[in-house]
Amino acid sequence: MKPERYNLLYFFRELIQLSIKYPGPPGWGHACSELLDTLILKQDHFINRIMIDDSGDFHEYRLNGAGLKMQWRVNKEGDSSKFQCYISGDQKKEYDDFVVMAEKHILERGVNHR
Repeated sequence: MKPERYNLLYFFRELIQLSIKYPGPPGWGHACSELLDTLILKQDHFINRIMIDDSGDFHEYRLNGAGLKMQWRVNKEGDSSKFQCYISGDQKKEYDDFVVMAEKHILERGVNHR
């Protein structure tokens, strides 16, 4: 997926929808609570950071503000660039249903890091 604003926003909206459909264990909070806050309060900064990144390095983003994370990068190949990500963190097992569906979503959207 090219790192264009609309594509990124749509991708993250779909992740949030999955986190609502597949909640974590009671008392653990929403799997994408930090992502939701970021997209409401700091959307421009977050999306622009991804769009202008030219390092090729992976960056860590805490989806829930704690141990459920997303590693992301913008992979440059010649004149094109592609947003890539994967789910990580020590809370993956706690949000197992969400993680399975999020990883499937990442593969379907073609943003898997492999």
